[in-house]
Amino acid sequence: MRLGLLVLLGLALCAAQTSDNESNAYFPAPYFDEGENLSSQNCGNETTLDQWTNVFISYKYDAFTCNEQLIAISQRSALGMGERCHLSPENASDVRIFPKNCSKRLTEVKCIRSSAKVLDMIEIGKYPTASETFMIYVTEKMPSEVVAPICLFNRDNAMDTQLQGKSPYFQWSSVSNALPFEQTNVAVLSNCSRVLNRTELEHLKTNEIPIQNILCVENGTNYFQYLINFYEGRYFLRGIRYYGLKRIPVYLDILAYMDEIARHAKDVSVLRPIPQTKQPRGFTSPGNLSFPNCGWKPTLRIVGGERAQKNLWHAYIENVLTGATCGGTLISPTVILTAAHCIYGSEAEEFIVTVGMYDTRQSTALGVQSKLVSRLITHPKYDPKELKSDVGLMILKQKIKISNYVRPICLWNGDSNLTRVAGIEAMAVGFGLVDNFTSTNELQEARLPIRAHKECYLSKRKFFGKYLRPGDNFCAGYTNGTTTCNGDSGGSLSMKKDRWFIRGIVSFGIAKKVNFKGEETSLCHPNHYSLFADVASYMDWIVENTPEISFRN
Repeated sequence: MRLGLLVLLGLALCAAQTSDNESNAYFPAPYFDEGENLSSQNCGNETTLDQWTNVFISYKYDAFTCNEQLIAISQRSALGMGERCHLSPENASDVRIFPKNCSKRLTEVKCIRSSAKVLDMIEIGKYPTASETFMIYVTEKMPSEVVAPICLFNRDNAMDTQLQGKSPYFQWSSVSNALPFEQTNVAVLSNCSRVLNRTELEHLKTNEIPIQNILCVENGTNYFQYLINFYEGRYFLRGIRYYGLKRIPVYLDILAYMDEIARHAKDVSVLRPIPQTKQPRGFTSPGNLSFPNCGWKPTLRIVGGERAQKNLWHAYIENVLTGATCGGTLISPTVILTAAHCIYGSEAEEFIVTVGMYDTRQSTALGVQSKLVSRLITHPKYDPKELKSDVGLMILKQKIKISNYVRPICLWNGDSNLTRVAGIEAMAVGFGLVDNFTSTNELQEARLPIRAHKECYLSKRKFFGKYLRPGDNFCAGYTNGTTTCNGDSGGSLSMKKDRWFIRGIVSFGIAKKVNFKGEETSLCHPNHYSLFADVASYMDWIVENTPEISFRN
Protein backbone atom coordinates (compact mmCIF):
# COMPACT_ATOMS: atom_id res chain seq x y z
CA MET A 1 0.00 0.00 0.00
CA ARG A 2 0.99 3.62 -0.05
CA LEU A 3 0.32 4.67 3.45
CA GLY A 4 -1.53 7.94 3.11
CA LEU A 5 0.22 10.82 4.64
CA LEU A 6 -0.58 14.51 4.57
CA VAL A 7 2.20 15.45 2.18
CA LEU A 8 3.68 18.85 2.81
CA LEU A 9 6.59 20.27 0.87
CA GLY A 10 7.92 21.92 3.24
CA LEU A 11 20.17 23.14 13.98
CA ALA A 12 18.14 20.06 14.99
CA LEU A 13 19.73 18.87 18.18
CA CYS A 14 23.41 19.66 17.86
CA ALA A 15 25.86 16.85 18.19
CA ALA A 16 28.42 19.25 19.48
CA GLN A 17 29.65 18.38 22.91
CA THR A 18 30.28 21.43 25.04
CA SER A 19 32.40 21.72 28.11
CA ASP A 20 31.85 24.02 31.06
CA ASN A 21 33.79 26.65 29.15
CA GLU A 22 31.55 27.28 26.16
CA SER A 23 34.46 28.62 24.12
CA ASN A 24 35.75 25.04 24.00
CA ALA A 25 32.66 23.92 22.05
CA TYR A 26 33.23 21.04 19.69
CA PHE A 27 31.81 21.35 16.18
CA PRO A 28 31.59 18.02 14.34
CA ALA A 29 32.62 17.56 10.74
CA PRO A 30 29.73 18.16 8.30
CA TYR A 31 28.65 15.28 6.09
CA PHE A 32 28.14 16.39 2.49
CA ASP A 33 28.49 13.18 0.46
CA GLU A 34 30.07 9.75 0.41
CA GLY A 35 32.97 10.54 -1.92
CA GLU A 36 35.46 13.24 -0.91
CA ASN A 37 32.77 14.79 1.31
CA LEU A 38 32.73 17.98 -0.75
CA SER A 39 30.08 20.68 -0.47
CA SER A 40 30.09 21.29 -4.22
CA GLN A 41 31.34 19.15 -7.09
CA ASN A 42 35.02 19.74 -7.84
CA CYS A 43 35.10 22.75 -5.49
CA GLY A 44 38.26 24.49 -4.26
CA ASN A 45 40.41 23.03 -7.02
CA GLU A 46 43.90 24.49 -7.40
CA THR A 47 43.21 25.05 -11.09
CA THR A 48 40.35 27.41 -10.25
CA LEU A 49 42.40 29.48 -7.82
CA ASP A 50 40.90 32.95 -7.33
CA GLN A 51 37.69 32.09 -9.19
CA TRP A 52 35.84 31.68 -5.89
CA THR A 53 36.04 35.43 -5.35
CA ASN A 54 35.61 36.28 -9.00
CA VAL A 55 32.18 37.68 -8.17
CA PHE A 56 30.99 40.94 -6.78
CA ILE A 57 27.69 42.69 -6.21
CA SER A 58 26.89 45.84 -8.07
CA TYR A 59 24.08 47.83 -6.52
CA LYS A 60 23.04 51.46 -6.73
CA TYR A 61 22.68 52.90 -3.24
CA ASP A 62 21.80 56.57 -2.64
CA ALA A 63 22.86 57.67 -6.12
CA PHE A 64 26.20 55.82 -6.12
CA THR A 65 27.12 52.32 -7.18
CA CYS A 66 28.22 50.09 -4.35
CA ASN A 67 30.44 47.09 -5.08
CA GLU A 68 31.01 44.29 -2.60
CA GLN A 69 33.19 41.23 -2.98
CA LEU A 70 31.60 37.80 -2.43
CA ILE A 71 32.86 34.24 -2.27
CA ALA A 72 31.10 31.56 -4.33
CA ILE A 73 30.16 28.31 -2.55
CA SER A 74 28.19 26.82 -5.46
CA GLN A 75 27.21 27.89 -8.97
CA ARG A 76 24.04 29.41 -7.51
CA SER A 77 25.15 30.62 -4.07
CA ALA A 78 27.67 33.07 -2.66
CA LEU A 79 28.54 34.37 0.79
CA GLY A 80 29.29 37.94 1.82
CA MET A 81 28.95 40.36 4.71
CA GLY A 82 26.30 42.58 3.18
CA GLU A 83 27.03 45.64 5.31
CA ARG A 84 28.73 47.98 2.85
CA CYS A 85 25.82 48.32 0.46
CA HIS A 86 23.07 48.17 3.09
CA LEU A 87 21.57 45.22 1.27
CA SER A 88 18.52 43.40 2.51
CA PRO A 89 16.18 40.71 1.13
CA GLU A 90 13.74 43.48 0.18
CA ASN A 91 16.06 44.86 -2.50
CA ALA A 92 17.38 41.54 -3.80
CA SER A 93 15.63 42.02 -7.13
CA ASP A 94 17.74 45.15 -7.79
CA VAL A 95 21.05 43.34 -7.39
CA ARG A 96 23.23 41.47 -9.87
CA ILE A 97 26.45 39.53 -9.42
CA PHE A 98 29.23 40.23 -11.95
CA PRO A 99 32.66 38.71 -12.61
CA LYS A 100 35.35 40.72 -10.84
CA ASN A 101 36.94 41.88 -14.10
CA CYS A 102 33.69 43.65 -14.96
CA SER A 103 33.92 46.07 -12.04
CA LYS A 104 34.62 49.04 -14.33
CA ARG A 105 32.65 47.88 -17.41
CA LEU A 106 29.20 46.93 -16.19
CA THR A 107 27.45 48.01 -19.37
CA GLU A 108 29.53 45.85 -21.71
CA VAL A 109 27.56 43.06 -23.38
CA LYS A 110 30.16 40.49 -22.30
CA CYS A 111 29.80 41.54 -18.67
CA ILE A 112 26.02 41.58 -18.79
CA ARG A 113 25.92 38.08 -20.30
CA SER A 114 28.24 36.71 -17.61
CA SER A 115 26.31 38.28 -14.73
CA ALA A 116 23.63 36.59 -12.63
CA LYS A 117 20.58 38.06 -10.97
CA VAL A 118 20.26 37.77 -7.21
CA LEU A 119 17.05 35.92 -6.39
CA ASP A 120 17.19 36.04 -2.61
CA MET A 121 19.38 37.11 0.31
CA ILE A 122 19.29 35.32 3.63
CA GLU A 123 20.88 36.64 6.80
CA ILE A 124 22.85 34.00 8.67
CA GLY A 125 23.01 34.20 12.44
CA LYS A 126 20.40 36.98 12.55
CA TYR A 127 22.18 39.02 15.17
CA PRO A 128 20.59 42.25 16.47
CA THR A 129 23.03 44.34 14.40
CA ALA A 130 22.09 43.25 10.88
CA SER A 131 25.08 45.00 9.28
CA GLU A 132 27.39 42.66 11.17
CA THR A 133 25.92 39.38 9.99
CA PHE A 134 26.97 37.57 6.87
CA MET A 135 24.52 36.70 4.15
CA ILE A 136 23.80 34.03 1.57
CA TYR A 137 23.12 35.34 -1.91
CA VAL A 138 20.99 32.91 -3.92
CA THR A 139 21.45 33.63 -7.60
CA GLU A 140 20.72 32.47 -11.07
CA LYS A 141 23.34 29.95 -12.19
CA MET A 142 26.66 31.75 -12.43
CA PRO A 143 28.70 30.94 -15.55
CA SER A 144 31.22 28.17 -14.80
CA GLU A 145 33.83 29.67 -17.12
CA VAL A 146 34.30 32.66 -14.80
CA VAL A 147 33.10 31.40 -11.40
CA ALA A 148 34.14 28.26 -9.53
CA PRO A 149 33.05 27.58 -5.94
CA ILE A 150 35.35 27.12 -2.97
CA CYS A 151 34.70 24.13 -0.69
CA LEU A 152 33.01 24.61 2.64
CA PHE A 153 35.15 23.27 5.49
CA ASN A 154 34.50 19.53 5.87
CA ARG A 155 36.35 18.52 9.06
CA ASP A 156 35.68 19.15 12.74
CA ASN A 157 37.43 21.86 14.74
CA ALA A 158 39.56 19.49 16.82
CA MET A 159 42.51 20.26 14.55
CA ASP A 160 42.62 23.81 15.92
CA THR A 161 43.67 22.61 19.34
CA GLN A 162 45.62 19.55 18.20
CA LEU A 163 47.99 21.50 15.96
CA GLN A 164 48.64 24.18 18.60
CA GLY A 165 49.12 27.22 16.42
CA LYS A 166 50.38 25.35 13.35
CA SER A 167 47.00 24.98 11.65
CA PRO A 168 47.37 25.25 7.85
CA TYR A 169 45.21 28.33 7.40
CA PHE A 170 45.63 31.34 5.16
CA GLN A 171 44.08 34.77 5.20
CA TRP A 172 42.66 35.61 1.82
CA SER A 173 42.34 39.05 0.33
CA SER A 174 39.64 39.19 -2.29
CA VAL A 175 40.74 42.51 -3.78
CA SER A 176 44.50 42.20 -4.09
CA ASN A 177 45.86 41.72 -7.62
CA ALA A 178 48.78 39.73 -6.28
CA LEU A 179 48.46 36.15 -5.14
CA PRO A 180 46.28 36.90 -2.10
CA PHE A 181 47.75 34.46 0.40
CA GLU A 182 49.28 35.13 3.74
CA GLN A 183 49.87 32.24 6.06
CA THR A 184 48.67 32.81 9.59
CA ASN A 185 48.14 31.05 12.90
CA VAL A 186 44.71 30.52 14.36
CA ALA A 187 44.40 30.86 18.10
CA VAL A 188 42.69 27.84 19.61
CA LEU A 189 39.06 28.60 20.41
CA SER A 190 39.64 28.57 24.17
CA ASN A 191 42.11 31.43 23.63
CA CYS A 192 39.59 33.77 22.04
CA SER A 193 38.31 34.94 25.40
CA ARG A 194 41.93 35.58 26.42
CA VAL A 195 42.85 37.41 23.22
CA LEU A 196 39.82 39.71 23.24
CA ASN A 197 39.61 42.57 25.72
CA ARG A 198 36.66 43.28 27.98
CA THR A 199 35.06 45.77 25.56
CA GLU A 200 35.26 43.29 22.69
CA LEU A 201 33.80 40.48 24.76
CA GLU A 202 30.96 42.77 25.83
CA HIS A 203 30.34 43.64 22.17
CA LEU A 204 29.91 39.96 21.32
CA LYS A 205 27.60 39.49 24.29
CA THR A 206 25.50 42.52 23.36
CA ASN A 207 25.14 41.26 19.79
CA GLU A 208 24.39 37.74 21.03
CA ILE A 209 27.33 36.22 19.15
CA PRO A 210 28.60 33.17 21.08
CA ILE A 211 32.33 33.33 21.56
CA GLN A 212 32.66 29.73 20.35
CA ASN A 213 31.32 30.88 16.96
CA ILE A 214 34.37 33.02 16.21
CA LEU A 215 37.99 32.32 15.32
CA CYS A 216 40.71 34.64 16.62
CA VAL A 217 43.77 35.06 14.41
CA GLU A 218 47.21 35.73 15.87
CA ASN A 219 49.81 37.62 13.86
CA GLY A 220 47.25 38.26 11.16
CA THR A 221 46.08 41.30 9.21
CA ASN A 222 42.70 42.99 9.45
CA TYR A 223 42.74 43.57 5.70
CA PHE A 224 41.98 39.97 4.77
CA GLN A 225 38.36 38.98 4.36
CA TYR A 226 38.39 35.17 4.42
CA LEU A 227 40.08 32.44 6.40
CA ILE A 228 41.05 29.56 4.08
CA ASN A 229 42.30 26.04 4.77
CA PHE A 230 44.36 24.10 2.22
CA TYR A 231 44.07 20.30 2.37
CA GLU A 232 45.00 17.59 -0.13
CA GLY A 233 45.00 19.87 -3.14
CA ARG A 234 41.79 21.76 -2.33
CA TYR A 235 40.92 25.04 -0.64
CA PHE A 236 38.24 25.14 2.05
CA LEU A 237 36.45 28.18 3.46
CA ARG A 238 36.59 28.19 7.26
CA GLY A 239 35.75 31.76 8.31
CA ILE A 240 34.46 35.12 7.07
CA ARG A 241 35.82 38.37 8.49
CA TYR A 242 33.67 39.86 11.24
CA TYR A 243 33.84 43.65 11.04
CA GLY A 244 32.40 44.35 14.46
CA LEU A 245 35.84 43.98 16.09
CA LYS A 246 38.57 46.15 14.57
CA ARG A 247 41.60 45.63 16.82
CA ILE A 248 42.49 42.09 15.78
CA PRO A 249 41.33 39.81 12.94
CA VAL A 250 38.23 37.89 14.01
CA TYR A 251 36.34 35.50 11.73
CA LEU A 252 32.87 34.00 12.02
CA ASP A 253 33.41 30.25 12.03
CA ILE A 254 31.65 28.51 9.13
CA LEU A 255 31.29 25.30 11.18
CA ALA A 256 28.97 27.02 13.63
CA TYR A 257 26.57 27.95 10.82
CA MET A 258 26.97 25.00 8.45
CA ASP A 259 23.45 23.68 8.90
CA GLU A 260 21.90 27.09 8.29
CA ILE A 261 24.08 27.72 5.24
CA ALA A 262 23.25 24.35 3.70
CA ARG A 263 19.50 24.79 4.27
CA HIS A 264 19.37 28.13 2.45
CA ALA A 265 22.07 27.88 -0.22
CA LYS A 266 21.29 26.33 -3.59
CA ASP A 267 23.12 23.16 -4.66
CA VAL A 268 24.54 22.66 -1.16
CA SER A 269 23.21 20.12 1.31
CA VAL A 270 24.49 18.57 4.52
CA LEU A 271 23.35 15.87 6.90
CA ARG A 272 22.56 17.57 10.18
CA PRO A 273 24.59 16.52 13.22
CA ILE A 274 23.45 13.31 14.87
CA PRO A 275 22.87 13.94 18.59
CA GLN A 276 24.14 11.84 21.43
CA THR A 277 21.98 8.88 22.36
CA LYS A 278 19.24 9.74 24.80
CA GLN A 279 19.09 7.07 27.50
CA PRO A 280 15.68 5.61 28.45
CA ARG A 281 13.81 6.15 31.70
CA GLY A 282 11.92 3.31 33.35
CA PHE A 283 8.11 3.23 33.55
CA THR A 284 6.19 2.54 36.75
CA SER A 285 4.07 -0.25 35.24
CA PRO A 286 5.29 -3.84 35.72
CA GLY A 287 7.78 -5.06 33.14
CA ASN A 288 8.90 -1.49 32.37
CA LEU A 289 5.82 -0.91 30.22
CA SER A 290 4.10 2.41 29.69
CA PHE A 291 0.68 0.85 30.41
CA PRO A 292 -0.20 -2.56 31.89
CA ASN A 293 -0.41 -5.28 29.22
CA CYS A 294 0.11 -2.76 26.41
CA GLY A 295 1.21 -3.66 22.90
CA TRP A 296 -0.23 -7.17 22.82
CA LYS A 297 -2.55 -8.25 20.02
CA PRO A 298 -4.05 -11.53 18.83
CA THR A 299 -3.02 -12.94 15.46
CA LEU A 300 -5.39 -11.82 12.58
CA ARG A 301 -3.50 -8.57 7.95
CA ILE A 302 -0.36 0.42 2.60
CA VAL A 303 1.07 1.04 -1.55
CA GLY A 304 2.12 -2.73 -1.71
CA GLY A 305 0.39 -3.56 1.60
CA GLU A 306 -2.25 -5.91 2.92
CA ARG A 307 -5.45 -5.74 4.88
CA ALA A 308 -4.48 -5.14 8.49
CA GLN A 309 -4.55 -7.81 11.13
CA LYS A 310 -6.03 -6.91 14.49
CA ASN A 311 -4.51 -3.54 15.25
CA LEU A 312 -5.85 -2.69 18.65
CA TRP A 313 -4.35 0.78 19.03
CA HIS A 314 -4.90 2.55 15.71
CA ALA A 315 -7.17 5.60 15.94
CA TYR A 316 -9.14 7.09 13.05
CA ILE A 317 -9.24 10.87 13.50
CA GLU A 318 -11.88 12.87 11.66
CA ASN A 319 -12.33 16.63 11.62
CA VAL A 320 -16.12 16.98 11.29
CA LEU A 321 -15.85 20.59 10.08
CA THR A 322 -13.32 20.10 7.28
CA GLY A 323 -13.71 16.41 6.56
CA ALA A 324 -9.93 15.94 6.87
CA THR A 325 -8.76 12.64 8.34
CA CYS A 326 -5.60 11.49 10.07
CA GLY A 327 -4.33 8.52 11.99
CA GLY A 328 -3.39 8.32 15.63
CA THR A 329 -2.32 5.81 18.25
CA LEU A 330 -3.94 4.93 21.57
CA ILE A 331 -1.25 5.12 24.28
CA SER A 332 -3.55 5.21 27.34
CA PRO A 333 -7.34 5.06 27.92
CA THR A 334 -7.65 8.83 27.47
CA VAL A 335 -4.75 9.87 25.19
CA ILE A 336 -4.17 9.59 21.43
CA LEU A 337 -0.65 10.22 20.09
CA THR A 338 -0.66 11.80 16.63
CA ALA A 339 1.18 14.26 14.38
CA ALA A 340 1.03 17.92 15.39
CA HIS A 341 0.10 18.97 11.85
CA CYS A 342 -3.11 16.91 12.14
CA ILE A 343 -4.46 19.07 14.98
CA TYR A 344 -2.55 22.37 14.77
CA GLY A 345 -4.82 25.41 14.45
CA SER A 346 -7.98 23.41 15.21
CA GLU A 347 -10.28 23.19 18.22
CA ALA A 348 -10.90 20.04 20.24
CA GLU A 349 -14.64 20.04 19.55
CA GLU A 350 -13.99 19.68 15.81
CA PHE A 351 -12.79 16.08 16.15
CA ILE A 352 -14.23 12.61 16.60
CA VAL A 353 -11.77 9.79 17.39
CA THR A 354 -12.68 6.18 16.60
CA VAL A 355 -10.73 3.12 17.77
CA GLY A 356 -11.23 -0.58 17.08
CA MET A 357 -12.37 0.12 13.51
CA TYR A 358 -11.02 -1.83 10.54
CA ASP A 359 -13.53 -0.73 7.90
CA THR A 360 -14.93 2.80 7.71
CA ARG A 361 -18.20 1.32 6.39
CA GLN A 362 -18.62 -0.60 9.63
CA SER A 363 -18.34 2.13 12.24
CA THR A 364 -20.82 0.38 14.54
CA ALA A 365 -19.22 -3.07 14.41
CA LEU A 366 -18.40 -5.00 17.57
CA GLY A 367 -15.53 -3.40 19.48
CA VAL A 368 -15.67 -0.01 17.72
CA GLN A 369 -15.64 3.01 20.07
CA SER A 370 -15.99 6.68 19.10
CA LYS A 371 -15.10 9.50 21.50
CA LEU A 372 -15.13 13.30 21.62
CA VAL A 373 -12.00 15.28 22.42
CA SER A 374 -11.58 17.62 25.38
CA ARG A 375 -8.13 19.05 24.68
CA LEU A 376 -5.45 19.25 21.96
CA ILE A 377 -1.76 19.58 22.78
CA THR A 378 0.90 20.29 20.15
CA HIS A 379 4.57 20.18 21.01
CA PRO A 380 5.76 23.70 22.02
CA LYS A 381 8.57 23.58 19.42
CA TYR A 382 6.34 22.50 16.55
CA ASP A 383 7.17 24.37 13.34
CA PRO A 384 4.27 24.24 10.85
CA LYS A 385 6.49 25.37 7.95
CA GLU A 386 9.10 22.65 8.25
CA LEU A 387 7.09 20.18 10.38
CA LYS A 388 9.76 20.18 13.07
CA SER A 389 8.67 18.52 16.35
CA ASP A 390 5.63 17.09 14.54
CA VAL A 391 4.17 15.51 17.68
CA GLY A 392 0.73 16.08 19.20
CA LEU A 393 -1.67 14.63 21.76
CA MET A 394 -5.47 14.43 21.89
CA ILE A 395 -7.03 14.15 25.35
CA LEU A 396 -10.39 12.36 25.16
CA LYS A 397 -13.49 13.40 27.10
CA GLN A 398 -14.23 9.81 28.12
CA LYS A 399 -12.02 6.81 28.69
CA ILE A 400 -11.65 4.14 26.05
CA LYS A 401 -12.77 0.75 27.36
CA ILE A 402 -9.81 -1.65 27.18
CA SER A 403 -10.85 -4.98 25.62
CA ASN A 404 -9.77 -7.70 23.21
CA TYR A 405 -10.62 -5.23 20.42
CA VAL A 406 -8.93 -2.10 21.78
CA ARG A 407 -5.69 -1.79 23.73
CA PRO A 408 -2.93 0.88 24.06
CA ILE A 409 0.37 0.33 22.31
CA CYS A 410 3.54 0.45 24.44
CA LEU A 411 5.61 3.61 24.35
CA TRP A 412 9.22 3.09 23.35
CA ASN A 413 11.28 1.92 26.36
CA GLY A 414 14.75 1.74 24.77
CA ASP A 415 17.32 4.42 24.03
CA SER A 416 17.10 6.84 21.10
CA ASN A 417 20.05 5.46 19.11
CA LEU A 418 18.67 4.91 15.61
CA THR A 419 21.64 2.75 14.62
CA ARG A 420 20.32 -0.03 16.86
CA VAL A 421 17.08 -0.32 14.86
CA ALA A 422 18.25 0.69 11.36
CA GLY A 423 17.47 -2.04 8.85
CA ILE A 424 14.74 -3.61 10.98
CA GLU A 425 11.25 -3.74 9.49
CA ALA A 426 8.58 -1.80 11.36
CA MET A 427 4.81 -1.81 10.88
CA ALA A 428 2.93 1.18 9.49
CA VAL A 429 -0.89 1.28 9.43
CA GLY A 430 -3.50 3.63 8.04
CA PHE A 431 -6.59 4.30 5.92
CA GLY A 432 -4.62 6.41 3.42
CA LEU A 433 -4.34 6.17 -0.35
CA VAL A 434 -3.25 2.83 -1.77
CA ASP A 435 -2.08 1.61 -5.19
CA ASN A 436 -2.56 4.09 -8.04
CA PHE A 437 -3.65 6.71 -5.48
CA THR A 438 -7.03 5.08 -4.88
CA SER A 439 -9.00 5.34 -1.65
CA THR A 440 -9.69 2.42 0.65
CA ASN A 441 -12.25 1.74 3.38
CA GLU A 442 -10.14 -0.96 4.99
CA LEU A 443 -7.29 -0.39 7.41
CA GLN A 444 -4.03 -1.25 5.64
CA GLU A 445 -0.61 -2.15 6.95
CA ALA A 446 2.88 -2.35 5.47
CA ARG A 447 6.25 -3.42 6.79
CA LEU A 448 8.81 -0.67 6.21
CA PRO A 449 12.50 -0.96 7.12
CA ILE A 450 13.89 1.87 9.23
CA ARG A 451 16.74 3.60 7.39
CA ALA A 452 19.98 4.92 8.88
CA HIS A 453 20.27 8.71 8.76
CA LYS A 454 23.12 8.65 6.21
CA GLU A 455 21.29 6.19 3.95
CA CYS A 456 18.20 8.38 4.04
CA TYR A 457 20.15 11.58 3.38
CA LEU A 458 22.09 10.17 0.45
CA SER A 459 18.92 8.84 -1.22
CA LYS A 460 17.77 12.41 -1.95
CA ARG A 461 20.27 14.92 -0.57
CA LYS A 462 18.40 18.05 -1.61
CA PHE A 463 15.18 17.10 0.20
CA PHE A 464 16.50 15.19 3.20
CA GLY A 465 19.35 17.65 3.70
CA LYS A 466 16.64 20.18 4.46
CA TYR A 467 13.99 18.12 6.26
CA LEU A 468 15.80 15.17 7.87
CA ARG A 469 16.63 16.19 11.45
CA PRO A 470 18.34 13.46 13.50
CA GLY A 471 16.99 13.61 17.03
CA ASP A 472 13.66 14.91 15.73
CA ASN A 473 12.73 12.54 12.90
CA PHE A 474 13.99 9.61 10.84
CA CYS A 475 13.02 7.93 7.59
CA ALA A 476 11.75 4.48 6.68
CA GLY A 477 10.37 2.67 3.69
CA TYR A 478 11.32 1.44 0.25
CA THR A 479 11.92 3.09 -3.10
CA ASN A 480 9.84 0.50 -4.96
CA GLY A 481 6.34 1.86 -4.46
CA THR A 482 5.71 0.87 -0.84
CA THR A 483 5.53 3.98 1.30
CA THR A 484 3.26 6.21 3.31
CA CYS A 485 0.83 8.51 1.52
CA ASN A 486 -1.96 11.08 1.92
CA GLY A 487 -4.34 10.17 4.73
CA ASP A 488 -1.97 8.26 7.03
CA SER A 489 -0.44 11.22 8.87
CA GLY A 490 -0.28 10.74 12.61
CA GLY A 491 -0.42 6.94 12.46
CA SER A 492 2.14 4.67 14.08
CA LEU A 493 5.33 3.04 12.91
CA SER A 494 5.71 0.25 15.46
CA MET A 495 8.24 -2.47 16.19
CA LYS A 496 7.67 -5.85 17.75
CA LYS A 497 9.88 -7.16 20.52
CA ASP A 498 7.95 -9.36 22.95
CA ARG A 499 5.05 -6.98 22.22
CA TRP A 500 4.48 -3.90 20.03
CA PHE A 501 6.15 -0.56 20.73
CA ILE A 502 5.65 2.70 18.85
CA ARG A 503 8.87 4.22 17.54
CA GLY A 504 7.63 6.65 14.89
CA ILE A 505 4.70 8.88 13.92
CA VAL A 506 3.86 9.29 10.21
CA SER A 507 4.88 12.87 9.41
CA PHE A 508 5.56 13.78 5.74
CA GLY A 509 7.60 13.01 2.64
CA ILE A 510 8.47 13.95 -0.93
CA ALA A 511 5.50 14.96 -3.08
CA LYS A 512 4.68 14.16 -6.68
CA LYS A 513 2.38 16.00 -9.09
CA VAL A 514 -0.42 13.66 -10.21
CA ASN A 515 -3.88 13.85 -11.70
CA PHE A 516 -6.20 13.07 -8.80
CA LYS A 517 -9.97 13.07 -9.26
CA GLY A 518 -9.64 15.17 -12.41
CA GLU A 519 -7.32 17.78 -10.89
CA GLU A 520 -3.53 18.13 -10.71
CA THR A 521 -2.40 17.90 -7.10
CA SER A 522 0.62 16.92 -4.99
CA LEU A 523 0.49 13.44 -3.50
CA CYS A 524 3.05 11.11 -1.98
CA HIS A 525 5.94 9.97 -4.16
CA PRO A 526 5.94 6.15 -4.01
CA ASN A 527 9.63 5.83 -4.85
CA HIS A 528 11.10 7.73 -1.91
CA TYR A 529 11.41 7.17 1.82
CA SER A 530 8.96 8.88 4.20
CA LEU A 531 9.76 10.81 7.37
CA PHE A 532 8.53 9.87 10.84
CA ALA A 533 8.67 11.88 14.06
CA ASP A 534 11.02 10.03 16.42
CA VAL A 535 8.99 9.00 19.50
CA ALA A 536 12.18 8.07 21.37
CA SER A 537 13.29 11.70 21.33
CA TYR A 538 9.98 13.01 22.71
CA MET A 539 9.31 10.53 25.50
CA ASP A 540 9.67 13.04 28.35
CA TRP A 541 7.14 15.42 26.81
CA ILE A 542 4.69 12.64 25.90
CA VAL A 543 4.73 11.12 29.40
CA GLU A 544 4.52 14.53 31.07
CA ASN A 545 1.26 15.21 29.22
CA THR A 546 -0.30 11.72 29.56
CA PRO A 547 -2.04 11.41 32.96
CA GLU A 548 -2.13 7.60 33.18
CA ILE A 549 1.58 7.14 32.37
CA SER A 550 4.56 8.03 34.54
CA PHE A 551 8.27 7.32 34.92
CA ARG A 552 9.91 5.80 37.96
CA ASN A 553 11.59 8.39 40.15
